[in-house]
Amino acid sequence: MHARLRTLALATILAAGTARAAAPTLAVVSLDSPPDLAFTGRSLSETIARKASGFEVMGPEAVEKKLGKGPYAALVRCADDAPCLAQKGRKLGVDRIVGGSLVKRGTSYRVALVHADARTGERIGGIEREVAVASRRLQKDVADATPGLLQGGKEATGVLRVVTDAPGAEVTLDDRVVGKTPIARVVKQGRHKVRVVLPGFVDAEPVWVEVPAGGMVEHRPRLYRVPGRDRPNAAGAEGTGTAVQLVK
Repeated sequence: MHARLRTLALATILAAGTARAAAPTLAVVSLDSPPDLAFTGRSLSETIARKASGFEVMGPEAVEKKLGKGPYAALVRCADDAPCLAQKGRKLGVDRIVGGSLVKRGTSYRVALVHADARTGERIGGIEREVAVASRRLQKDVADATPGLLQGGKEATGVLRVVTDAPGAEVTLDDRVVGKTPIARVVKQGRHKVRVVLPGFVDAEPVWVEVPAGGMVEHRPRLYRVPGRDRPNAAGAEGTGTAVQLVK
């Protein structure tokens, strides 16, 4: 009886060891970024490495140590190019690899991340984020997005609708002109920078609009005619602001 119990205990230990060994290996690379953001890019990649549960993780420091400075710098420059990451990271011998880029555009950071199959170069998952510099949300947004990035699949989306009392205003979304009001666009969940311009009206400052996954946000910016005496200003509660409607 005791011998049988010892055998069962040994089998359990071996099975547990096999399960641990079966965890996929993941290499996390520092984000490709300009010199003034190099520290932030490295810090964000270390955050991803800490949040990567279910993997045997090789963080940025370990990856650089294994490849050497030159090859590691070349790997970092792949940014969110999945085939490039797989090719230049082949010597790591891992199953998966995460890389990306970080840049500053005006008053916002843009983060692009990719989760790639390190053997085939296939893109397993990816995310993009625009984060206001003044919001101090960069680290948290990347940490919150990491589980979805590593699970793969398409990133959740929502609908952003921009409407103005005077139609035909030009809409810039995340620094790209997307059309004229009224307009609706499917966007990735998260914060998006919206600016509306209409000739004859005062140029409004860009605003950040939060779009929830599976939801629809209607943004109604308030436009003021130039000069202001041409018409009375509408009351603050009359059809302006941002309304959130969840899509079922």
